[in-house]
Amino acid sequence: MQTLTLWAGRAALIAVLAVVVSGALDPMHDASRFAPAPDVVEHVAYGYLMTLLTIVSFPRISPWLIGGVFLGLGAGFEVAQIFGLVSGTFQWKDLVSNTAGVAAALGPLAVGRLRTS
Repeated sequence: MQTLTLWAGRAALIAVLAVVVSGALDPMHDASRFAPAPDVVEHVAYGYLMTLLTIVSFPRISPWLIGGVFLGLGAGFEVAQIFGLVSGTFQWKDLVSNTAGVAAALGPLAVGRLRTS
């Protein structure tokens, strides 16, 4: 897990640095070109907030279990949309956005574990 966290962090750092350098060197930089759709931002924010606030609200439950439950619920909700059990349509971007929100909440915990080991 530590190696995965380490390399995932490095890969994310390289991706962010590439975007930063690209924007800094491009005289015609248009920030809105890379802005995610409001629906994506909403899914990331809700995934993050629900995971983080549940971790804070229930300190005796493993944060990893909480994250897994929210990932399962998000995936289940998207599958339920395929079968018409709930309104909306299945979208991969929603599933990825939910995952990104949960990962953003759990990421600092993973880094903390890596630092204390």
